[in-house]
Amino acid sequence: MRRLRRLVQRVLARLIRLLLPTDPQPIDPSIGADGGNGFGARKLLRSNLAAGSGPETPSASACLAGVQLLTRFCAVEQPYWPSFLEHYHQLGVGRVHVCVQNATDEALLQVLPTPTGLALHVHRLDSQLTPGHAWKHLDLAPLAALAPFTMLVDCDEYVQQMRAGVSVAQLFSVFPQAAQLYLPWMMRPVLQPDDHQCGGYWGHVGKPIVRSELMTAIASDHSFKVGHADPRFASMPVGLFGLVLVHYWSRSFRDCLLKTFQNRFDDAKSADRALALPLIRAGELPIRLRLLAYLMLQQGYLPTPASPLMSMDHAAEERLLRAQLSDGEEEQCRQLFEDYCSLLRARLDDYPLYPAVTLLQMARLLPPLAVLRSAR
Repeated sequence: MRRLRRLVQRVLARLIRLLLPTDPQPIDPSIGADGGNGFGARKLLRSNLAAGSGPETPSASACLAGVQLLTRFCAVEQPYWPSFLEHYHQLGVGRVHVCVQNATDEALLQVLPTPTGLALHVHRLDSQLTPGHAWKHLDLAPLAALAPFTMLVDCDEYVQQMRAGVSVAQLFSVFPQAAQLYLPWMMRPVLQPDDHQCGGYWGHVGKPIVRSELMTAIASDHSFKVGHADPRFASMPVGLFGLVLVHYWSRSFRDCLLKTFQNRFDDAKSADRALALPLIRAGELPIRLRLLAYLMLQQGYLPTPASPLMSMDHAAEERLLRAQLSDGEEEQCRQLFEDYCSLLRARLDDYPLYPAVTLLQMARLLPPLAVLRSAR
């Protein structure tokens, strides 16, 4: 009987081996990617340099020394542009590449102030494309020799050091195998400048800083192409080292209104852009402002620095907004926004936990104000 049992077990084992596929199955990179540090870093956060060997790490006095910025500009950025440039210049950035898509924006850059010693390079892109598609066609080869590192960033994103004494050059030196560093978003939507006191929270994505010699193209708003390497595995998340990107998703309530009317992105956040003013007049809230309400209601559990937006140009902000809607319409929209926040707060647990969901997904999930009112 025992011999028969062993024979049956051997036959079953052979059948199982025959039924299993011979080729290895593709591995989902999101499964098992986290080596236990909570930031999805795998083993990349362990330097492959032997202790006490390798190049001497540069001084960390300016955390972005050797970094050039690659960003975009349009007229809606006027109120915030000077403080954006000044912030990065103080962190050691000496060169900024700015992509524009029309002659008006290009001319505007010539009259807005630029910090002394900061070089500004303007690149004119195809006006027929959306901003996200246009800068994918930018030739990066001429930029590669101008600075050791290049950062992809928007004008509402501000690098902050949560830990003093760590620089980008130092991290690239410690991790020579990394093609690009990845800074996580710390979200801090703002309605008024002192909202930074409410604290921030981790966002669902971030932005890269690449070794300039390795960049071949812009893959998306959140990544460079680095030759044939998969950017997911050639990138090193550096939130653990205290470098974060504070994302002021709104720099004021008016900023969110301006983006609602004037941005040129073609996505779920802007699906009702052409109808925004009729919606407000009819007592409804556009999608982008619903998203702002959702973000404002998230708990701020991370300390955020004093807002660098204190020096924004309020006069320019109001001038731009008055071209879109009147004082009374702005006041009406603010009241609609407050009503939406109040109603959404009572039902926040019915919606996905941020940042386990992207804002494009949330744009499709958040209901109109009328639906929230009817559900009371």
